[in-house]
Amino acid sequence: MEPMKTAENEEDKQSNQLVWSVIILHMLNHVISGAMPMLYPDIMDEFNISYSQLGLMRSASTFAAGFPQMFVGFFRRWFSGRVIVGVGNLVNALMNMLAALSRGFLQFLGLRVLGSVGSSTQHPVGASIVSSATETSKMGRMLGLNQAIPSLAFSFTPLIAAYLLTRMGWRSALGILSVPALLLSIVLIVFVRGASSVEATTRDALNFSKLRESLKNKNVLAISLLRSVMAFRMGVRTFLPLYFIDILGFNSETSSVLYAILLFGGVLGPFFWGSLSDRVNRKPLIIGITVASIVGYYLLNHVTGFWPLAVLLFLIGFLVQTVIVQSVLSDSVERDQLDQIFGFYFTIGFTIASFSSIIFGYIIELYGFNWGFTYIAAVTGISLLPAFFIQEPRNSETPLTQ
Repeated sequence: MEPMKTAENEEDKQSNQLVWSVIILHMLNHVISGAMPMLYPDIMDEFNISYSQLGLMRSASTFAAGFPQMFVGFFRRWFSGRVIVGVGNLVNALMNMLAALSRGFLQFLGLRVLGSVGSSTQHPVGASIVSSATETSKMGRMLGLNQAIPSLAFSFTPLIAAYLLTRMGWRSALGILSVPALLLSIVLIVFVRGASSVEATTRDALNFSKLRESLKNKNVLAISLLRSVMAFRMGVRTFLPLYFIDILGFNSETSSVLYAILLFGGVLGPFFWGSLSDRVNRKPLIIGITVASIVGYYLLNHVTGFWPLAVLLFLIGFLVQTVIVQSVLSDSVERDQLDQIFGFYFTIGFTIASFSSIIFGYIIELYGFNWGFTYIAAVTGISLLPAFFIQEPRNSETPLTQ
């Protein structure tokens, strides 16, 4: 009995080390992407590109990070999720370091796209590792941490990026900020190990017949539709520093502070809502947060002073329902389907989001930011429709499969 308990404790310890390594690497992944909005004004000036071209660059990178997520589970036939996440982040860090040396816009774009392909492993496989290595009663909290801690990078990175920009330019800033992810990727691949059940390879991680079966699940279908609609508002935050500087007339330091406040709300929100979702019915939370987000994005048209804007931006960042949606999704399917379902979930979001930046960039270039914010509020409103069809798996008395 004692040896069995010791073995279980050792497996729990290994699982905890793996989960926290994946979460921290997720944060370092966001250090790179979180710096980009602060670097874009200098990049636009150096390469002489427009808002539409910036939207195109954002879209190409987002598509490269999103579309492969459906298929990264294929590599689970030969490699553990740990190795897949580690190698993907290693590629992402290396490509961004090379992008910092690029001589022109097309070279920069190409290297960013290659880095995004590497980054595509983080969300589906990382979320699957966190879910499968965590007790069900703590899943919401850990999925919240998997979103909150990486979002912390979005909060402090703009300030670091602004500091580096003023002293050494965007190239050195991008190169330096890519180094931590490079180092932890190597540590994860070489030194960290998870429990045998988490490290195990599987041939079901990419199985289209099982995927079709999962799509008959009412929650998977409703959440997929919700994700599809919400994806059309992804990318808007990239343009906010430009809005603060070009439209509202704030300097780069003030813009960095406002953007950091928005992202700091995104740090606290996932942990708060994830922890709350472990204890209450999750459907009303999803609907309530979505309604509040509609109001928040629309108010961006009318709030222009620093302090009122700071409060509004914090609330917009805080109102995060994705962690609750992911928690419902995790409870709605079998554990051996998590890689595939999360891959499908993130592929939908990031693939559609690859076009959303082009759409938003086109709207603000032709009609201005006010119409852009109204468009985002409208998209958020449409996402309410599938949210009403989500069922709470913990309380459901009827099968979720149609």
